[in-house]
Amino acid sequence: MVTTQDEITRRLKERDSARSARRAQAATTVGELARRHTELAAQLADLERELGEVLTAAGDVIDVPELAQVTDVPAADLTRWRDQAAKPSRGKRTRPSPKKNASLGARTGPEPRAGRPVAPAPPEPESTRAGGVAVGAASP
Repeated sequence: MVTTQDEITRRLKERDSARSARRAQAATTVGELARRHTELAAQLADLERELGEVLTAAGDVIDVPELAQVTDVPAADLTRWRDQAAKPSRGKRTRPSPKKNASLGARTGPEPRAGRPVAPAPPEPESTRAGGVAVGAASP
């Protein structure tokens, strides 16, 4: 028996609605978990900062190896927290404005990203050369 066009459309809508419901549920769950992750990460950062401050303040009366021994907290963790608290927090870096760069004779185009090698320019084809000298407009 051949299925009618209306039956095919009904079946497709049924499948699509089930898929849409699953997609909506997945997106909702991921969104909620991501929100919780962000909140917990902020709490953890605050806790690590506080640990570092306490370790720094107590450094004159108890050192890291002794704290590690009496608290069963690895010395590497204690050291990391203490050292992070001692570092000055970085502010947002701002790039110089293009006007300043232009007045200094600097390039105003986008800078290559760090870690991404820039390929050298390909050599000119022989057809553009005349007796070893490139043919074309001279650059300033």
